[in-house]
Amino acid sequence: MKRIFIIALLFVGCNRDLSDDPIPYNNFPPLVLSLGFPENIKLAVDGGYRVIGAIGVRGVIVYRTNSTTYQAFEVNCSYHPNEAASNVSVHTSGLYMVCTGCNSTFNFTGQPTGGIAWRPLRRYRTELVGSNLTITSDVLN
Repeated sequence: MKRIFIIALLFVGCNRDLSDDPIPYNNFPPLVLSLGFPENIKLAVDGGYRVIGAIGVRGVIVYRTNSTTYQAFEVNCSYHPNEAASNVSVHTSGLYMVCTGCNSTFNFTGQPTGGIAWRPLRRYRTELVGSNLTITSDVLN
């Protein structure tokens, strides 16, 4: 009986923790970025990004995929999002995003690529009209 308990404990202890909470929802008014303004200069090139702290739960990372496609990701990590250190930022290489709390990594589609996070980052709707990029609180995933 003792042996069965120890074996069961090992299996439970080795499983990935899938019991974390979802990212809280935060409804915010649409934000329009004029891409010609100096503060948005990094969004003028493919792979450029800007962090906007005024929207989302903990802010939003806006990333330019190409001249017509922009992504907007919640800064709040998808793994244990209620923990204070659960924040995602763009790695200094600019090649991926990383959570400072759990060290999970994410590609620029928001999918986890390493670490313990198993859900993608929250992605918000973006719409480009002329040189104005609108970010809304509509969640795409």
